[in-house]
Amino acid sequence: MTMTSKIGIVLCCFGLLLLSFCKKSAPALFEKPANFPAPTYKFAENPLTADGVALGKMLFYDALLSKDNTISCGSCHQLSAGFTQHGHALSHGINDLLTKRNSMPLFNLAWSTDFGWDGGVHHLDLFPLVPLQNPSEMDETLADVLEKLRKTNQYPPLFARAFGSPEINTERFLKALSQFMLTMVSADSRYDKAMRYEGVTLTDTEKEGLTLVQQKCGNCHSGELFTDNKFRNNGLKRELNTDEGRYDITLLNEDRFRFKVPGLRNLAATAPYMHDGRLETLEAVLDHYSNGVEDSPTLDPLLKQNGRLGIALTADEKQKILAFLQTLNDDTFLKNNRFAEFDAPEKPQKSQYANTDWSKVDLTLTSPALKASFDKVMNYYWESLNGLMAEDGARVKQSALRMLNILKNFDRSQLTEQQKAFYELVYEDLGFDAEHLGETGLIAHQRDHFGDLSKNLYRLVKAFHLNKKPLYYHFCPKAVYNQGGYWMTETADSKGNPFFGKHDEACGTISHVVLE
Repeated sequence: MTMTSKIGIVLCCFGLLLLSFCKKSAPALFEKPANFPAPTYKFAENPLTADGVALGKMLFYDALLSKDNTISCGSCHQLSAGFTQHGHALSHGINDLLTKRNSMPLFNLAWSTDFGWDGGVHHLDLFPLVPLQNPSEMDETLADVLEKLRKTNQYPPLFARAFGSPEINTERFLKALSQFMLTMVSADSRYDKAMRYEGVTLTDTEKEGLTLVQQKCGNCHSGELFTDNKFRNNGLKRELNTDEGRYDITLLNEDRFRFKVPGLRNLAATAPYMHDGRLETLEAVLDHYSNGVEDSPTLDPLLKQNGRLGIALTADEKQKILAFLQTLNDDTFLKNNRFAEFDAPEKPQKSQYANTDWSKVDLTLTSPALKASFDKVMNYYWESLNGLMAEDGARVKQSALRMLNILKNFDRSQLTEQQKAFYELVYEDLGFDAEHLGETGLIAHQRDHFGDLSKNLYRLVKAFHLNKKPLYYHFCPKAVYNQGGYWMTETADSKGNPFFGKHDEACGTISHVVLE
């Protein structure tokens, strides 16, 4: 063998080694975490490719999939919220209609075999058909979606790159969406790193919390995914929601009020909780299991043992469980621009009023027309207050929606620059809570948001000098699971409490009086 041949062989081997190294160093489209079980999705039937994933991502965030081109998958499944819709008990679909159930997280889907709260879909590839055709979500037909995609300039070439030809059909459309969703793997929490011995150690409190979860919650929230993927009735009060869950699919009486057991990962980002989003905090979730479980013929036997309902939990045990649950949050996943609609989030411009001390600025509103609009807002506020006192969720909902409509369409052109800046600042939170009061007739959910709505409406009234007579600002420390809640009244001796209604809990002190 000549020297030239030997050099050629060496260079060839070196090149192959370098190529192998480069392939290994490139980020994998899907990689099973070392502490996870084998995925259930059959990748051989839909091999992931970079072009397929990119196409799926584009489809996921394209509102073209909805009937009026306003709602995308990403509208109700947002990365920063674990691909749920942050802060929404129910999501807003086409024509601002409310969905039937809380938006479920979309990550680690390669390990699921049943999808949705009722498990009505048995394959990830078919999962998008549910929101696509649901009248309160996207309200579109698959045939129309495919036709719209075919008429665009950008999609035929993208389908060609992903599948070899520009043909756009049902199978390719659904498989592209699956390819993107399959890459959504969340497995980089502190817990995961500790389990994989990657230089992270849980604290003693967190370890005790893990043990408690395994002992008291582990029959349902099991394994590394913290779910057994089964359907169970966890004893939620039916008077607040008559959704029968799994029964809608099977029509079997034993499935009434059974819903899929969700995992426990990224809970800090995915509030509110339960299939209808009725519980705002993890503390409220634990309180439900310790003393709020309602008996019924299909209640899971695990919640009815030794002559008691629910799970026995002390205050100390709850705190340890909460500490452990925090270790399951995966910020690396929640902030990964690989899954975001845009490669990098836009940086908001800092307002020139960002550091303003508004208490020192005269924001008095003088326009009679604008003051008349605020009079209507206050009238709807009193209606909402009285509705909560009477525990009339429908009344609260109607009043809140009318209030929100005025606030949303308020004529800002008549405001000074400072008034406008202050209004926008307050409206961001005020509108959010008004929206929540109006999205459901669930009294518990409405009460969770009424205190913050009152607080921000009070800020507007006080700053703009809107009241025609004294207003009394009350605070109850027992409201909203002992987090406290505010409300306003027109008389100092007003009886009742919007957070306890007919129960008339003796709680509330006047913290401020807004004079005329």
